[in-house]
Amino acid sequence: MCQNWYSIIGQLLDVVGFLIIAVEWHHQFKRDHDRRIGELQRAYEQQAAELGGEYEEPDRDVDNWRMYQRLFLEEWNWRRKVFYTGAGLVVLGFLFQVLGNWPHLFMAC
Repeated sequence: MCQNWYSIIGQLLDVVGFLIIAVEWHHQFKRDHDRRIGELQRAYEQQAAELGGEYEEPDRDVDNWRMYQRLFLEEWNWRRKVFYTGAGLVVLGFLFQVLGNWPHLFMAC
């Protein structure tokens, strides 16, 4: 087994390792989202209970929980795009490294 094959195996293991980590990051990312949405829902329920039942406010954008929920969802969407872009670029980089190091795949320059 020549040195090029060790490089290929190492890079493939890097990809698998990164994807395992990325799956874990994704699960934590979703869990953080669900936890924060739950906190916002509890804030709404607490406010409704303090006001003596369901509260119908004249202007729906006044309450803090509504403002924070909107801001949180905007931030979460941005973080999701950044995460998937970064993960995609790393995997693409590994694929190009594999293609560049694969023995006899392309003619030598």
